[in-house]
Amino acid sequence: MDHFLATHKAFRSISASSIENALPLISLRRYKRGEAIFEEGNPAQAVYLLRSGLIKAAKYSPNSDLAAMEIITPGQMFGMIAVMDKKNYPVSASSLQDSEVYRIPERVFTEFLEKYPAFSKEVYSAIGSHIRHAQTLRALSKEQVERRIAWVLLLLSQSLGKNMELRRQDIAELAACTPETAMRTLGDLKRNKIISSGWKRVTILDSERLSKIASF
Repeated sequence: MDHFLATHKAFRSISASSIENALPLISLRRYKRGEAIFEEGNPAQAVYLLRSGLIKAAKYSPNSDLAAMEIITPGQMFGMIAVMDKKNYPVSASSLQDSEVYRIPERVFTEFLEKYPAFSKEVYSAIGSHIRHAQTLRALSKEQVERRIAWVLLLLSQSLGKNMELRRQDIAELAACTPETAMRTLGDLKRNKIISSGWKRVTILDSERLSKIASF
């Protein structure tokens, strides 16, 4: 039995025998930083579940402007809407860090969805969260960089904890700014003792002040 799947909130309602039967079809794949999990327009043949690492899902307009983006953190599923609609993936998903990702084939996902109401409920709840986060990130795209970075750090801390393994380049990409701007903004937050930072690491020291910057 795969412990991560067995204890995941969406899979807890699925019988052990059903998970065991599905395991030969569910693959755990490893992606290096920058590798694509799937591209916009690819046939939606599977749903994915992030075990470790960090994933960015993004959609670009015809003139290459970022139209929508979402941050996928460990424990989150992604690619569900396209599989449920039986359409192509509407976004591209790529690894921001070395990541481990479960690939759940469409027929396995659909079987779980139809057979287990509690699993279905968790999936729809996850879809709602995806939509809210994507809308918030889109709304924040016009805001000051400090607010965008504060929001990204708070969102990531919800699943990664206050002591996060993050590169400045990761933060810059998620906040849609240059690495130099991210470095300067993180430096300001560090001087104000809101965060501490080091090599590939950021720690939130004062969540309340960071929340005020993010306007939570």
